[in-house]
Amino acid sequence: MEKKFLVGVDEVGIELIELFQQGKQNNEDLCEDMYVFNNQFVAVIDGATNIWDRVIRGKSPGRFAAEVIKQSIEQIENERCTLEELIENINKDLQQAYQENGILEEIKHNRTLAPTASLVVYSHYHQEIWQIGDCQAMIDGKLFINEKELDSITANARSLFLEAELKKGKTVEDLLVEDSGWDYIKPLIQQQYYLQNDPESQYGFEVIDGFEVALSKVKKIKVPSNVKEMVLASDGYPYLKPTLQESEDSLQDLLKTDPLCFQQYKCTKGLRKGNVSFDDRLYIRFGV
Repeated sequence: MEKKFLVGVDEVGIELIELFQQGKQNNEDLCEDMYVFNNQFVAVIDGATNIWDRVIRGKSPGRFAAEVIKQSIEQIENERCTLEELIENINKDLQQAYQENGILEEIKHNRTLAPTASLVVYSHYHQEIWQIGDCQAMIDGKLFINEKELDSITANARSLFLEAELKKGKTVEDLLVEDSGWDYIKPLIQQQYYLQNDPESQYGFEVIDGFEVALSKVKKIKVPSNVKEMVLASDGYPYLKPTLQESEDSLQDLLKTDPLCFQQYKCTKGLRKGNVSFDDRLYIRFGV
């Protein structure tokens, strides 16, 4: 496990303590989780899983979106940048990237094809954490998650399907090679793209996709003035802990006891044979 430490980045009160990033296929070029760390923002970006089997510039839509969002945040020079301005900048850059790759009109016609990502951002100036989607945050050991009801519905449907598959004679090893539970819920997950950024839907949820986000739905967390440490992470960590080692230990325990992620921890996807985890993961612990 690689831990990266930076020195000399605490002149404005932000000190990087731990940073770890790993793709589920253990290939950095395929990892859809990315991060930003500078004197204004700390951010974790989680590009959405490719469910349409599309490729943009040789990359999955999730990786494509994550790269654009990372670059957009890193280019912001105004330390007083608000949540509204941050999203406006990101959406402008995403739409420009769509235009440059000849897919903007197609996406405008069918918004479900837009590359999407979840995002959690700490603004040092505003002393706030902003959650858009299902990335996680922790402030001095207190966990903040932003789950959506749709994930619970699809995860439970997959769990039921896999339970029946085992009763019918398939083995866990069989399902690690070919996850028929994922195949079963994939059409349902594709349907949820019609509900993203829809504040009127009972199942609506917020993501970054280059278009309008309902700001009233974005979770804002005020960071106390006496805070010591914070953690930002993608949902590749099912049990986020105050340290990287604890978080990794919990993940590895899960992968041993419930590799398909359908009993102990119900998820829309599990470990695949040849992969190192059920999802990409990224962890940043920092002090202020």
